Formats: sequence, C-alpha cells, structure tokens
Amino acid sequence: MRVIIAGLGDVGTQLAEDLTTQKGFELVLIDQDEEKCETLSGEFDALVLNGDGTEPELLDSAGANEADALIATTDSDALNMIIAVLGKKFSVPRVVAKLNKTSLRTTARELGVDHVISPKLSAATEITSLLHGYDVLDFSLLVQGGARLVEISPGELAGKQVSKIELPEGTLITSIFREGVAIIPRGSTQLKERDILVIITENEEKETEIKQIFGELKTSQRPDKVNEN
Repeated sequence: MRVIIAGLGDVGTQLAEDLTTQKGFELVLIDQDEEKCETLSGEFDALVLNGDGTEPELLDSAGANEADALIATTDSDALNMIIAVLGKKFSVPRVVAKLNKTSLRTTARELGVDHVISPKLSAATEITSLLHGYDVLDFSLLVQGGARLVEISPGELAGKQVSKIELPEGTLITSIFREGVAIIPRGSTQLKERDILVIITENEEKETEIKQIFGELKTSQRPDKVNEN
C-alpha cells in the first residue's frame, strides 16, 4: 500500500514511525522543513521529499496518481484542507485530513475528504473510553485488530434520543463531542445537529452500516477498495 504523509509534525512523524514497523506499506513523506526531512530520511525506510504539499507538482512527484492513501497532517487546518482536496483531484482512494477545528469537519466532508481526524476528539475519546471501563483505546491497535473508530455527525438523526437509534450489533457510541466538551451518552441523551459522535465498530462492514444510518453514505454506495501489495 502506497501512503503519502504530508506534514511531519508530531502526528505525521508518529504515524510514519508506526507504519514503518508494519509490512506492506510504501511510504512517501513530505515536509517543508529541510533539516527535518534530512533527519527522517536517515531514520525511516521511506521516500522523503522536501517541499510544499499544497503544490500539485510535488504531489505528482510523490506518486499521488498511484497512491492508496494521502494523509494531510501539517500544523495548519487550511493547508490540510488544500492537500486533501488535491488528493481527491489525483483520485487517491483514501484521503485523510487532520483538523484542529471541529467546525471544519462538515466543510471537509462536502469537499469530498474521506476521513477527518481531530487531536481534541482523540484525547476526549480516550478519556471517556476509560470512564466506560476500557483500559486503552489505541486507534492503531483497534485497526490492527479489525475494529474501526468512527467520528460522525448526527445528520438527519439530530433531535433523536440515543436509545431510539437502531445501531447494528457490534457497535458502541463511546462519547459525544458537544461544544468542545466530551460527554458520555445515555439512552435519554438527545442528539444535537452540531454533535460529533465517536463510535467503535467491529469491522469495515459495520462502519459502512453506521455511515448509512447517519446519512453519510447512501445505501447504494460502497466504500472504495484499497489495493494491498
């Protein structure tokens, strides 16, 4: 799997470190800091390019046309949005953008970004999951085990109580991010339009069902397949 990571801050570097320990990943790393690129090129088995990830020519040099995934993890929400949109123009099957402002999630979705990650949400989810009784909620471990962590808006289900939503077996709403605060949902909790739900699902099929229930994916749509080497 060819993965391009644009932005080698804490998140991008950690992701690169994690993926280099796993088989089947061909990594391309991009950052504007020349010194950082030189350092990481000696540490990781990856192609490291020094430059601006918002430049189509650089993404082309990185092999975006053949990439299976593009992850934008710079320190700028604006740059990550631009990189993500360019990724869709290159027809990258999976495009992920790191956004600090949760208010930008809806815009990102409307622009075609496949997944949005938020450091704030990740921290809130880990805390609330501990309150639920989980010892650890490590996204990388969940993915390796086949489980998925889904962040989603209520959509047409805004106004409904959690207990009234028919979730498939093997899924759990671990927390709701509302106005900058993570809350533990109860059956009587009523969803609000600007809420962000964090849901654990057993596998990709259940993730698809969740997206259909909340209106992010039409029943006739099927998720993009990612070729694995």
